[in-house]
Amino acid sequence: MKNILTLNNISKSFDNNEILKDITLDIEKGKIISLLGKSGSGKSTLLNIIAGFEQSKTGILCLNNKILSDQKIFIEPQKRNIGFVFQNYALFPHMTIFDNITFGIENYQKEEKNKIAKELLELVHLSGYEKRYPHELSGGQQQRVALIRAMALNPELILLDEPFSGIDTMLKSQIQKELLQILKSTHKTAIIVTHDSSEAMAMSDKIIYLEDGKIMQYDTPVNIYKKPKTKNIAKSFGIANFIKKDDIEYCVRVDECRLSDEAGEYKVSIVSQSFQGDKYILDVQFDNNIFTVYSPVCLSDENLFLSISWDDVVEVT
Repeated sequence: MKNILTLNNISKSFDNNEILKDITLDIEKGKIISLLGKSGSGKSTLLNIIAGFEQSKTGILCLNNKILSDQKIFIEPQKRNIGFVFQNYALFPHMTIFDNITFGIENYQKEEKNKIAKELLELVHLSGYEKRYPHELSGGQQQRVALIRAMALNPELILLDEPFSGIDTMLKSQIQKELLQILKSTHKTAIIVTHDSSEAMAMSDKIIYLEDGKIMQYDTPVNIYKKPKTKNIAKSFGIANFIKKDDIEYCVRVDECRLSDEAGEYKVSIVSQSFQGDKYILDVQFDNNIFTVYSPVCLSDENLFLSISWDDVVEVT
């Protein structure tokens, strides 16, 4: 599949503090990419460099084989054909929804603006909201308007900066599904900055994991979960147990452990046990290790054993 965005050796510093270090990656057309990392890892800086709000210290940035920035060229944000959805949506409170959507296409003919706004509002199930104002919409509705405003110019790439941070937890899952459906149905390429690993796993074709300004892993959600390259990545994507064998440290996921009251590799004792509705979560101890495991039923310490599926575990650093 064709690569739409290419970054080659992108670096960025602020006050002699290196924020990004030799970022190199290719993003395929039509893919949804999540950009994940702890606070200060460089996520927002990288997004701003792609958008053109910041200029990198070194490296080359290309969109559809067109250079957007290098040591001699710098294309201004408004000329990059990249849509941007801000964390706070940045809708103009004094403008109607129609005027917000068509703000970037004010030079279009009236008929064309009406056509674009109508089609986009239909896409996000907000037909009839043209004359309303942002404060009359829910947070999820405002987010959808912010998205289609970014889509009004038919950008080649859409960037979203923590788009779910202001959404109520009860509604977040549904809104994530709606946003994903919109992006996929329009075949848009998108990069979503998030600090929520479950959000990234649910929405992404691939995940970029940043740590201290470096890409530690760029992979599918399945590989990020099943084959994390570092302990930090493993711990960021679900429960991760660690054990040393022959001087090599391995990550063991919950589904790679099995508890039994008959036999197993390790005799264990229960440290804690909590009921979670469909399962029990247990911390069990053996030697100097504490593992977190699941069980469908409440268990006792008597003759409790743990087995590990060694063929499935991966080495971590």
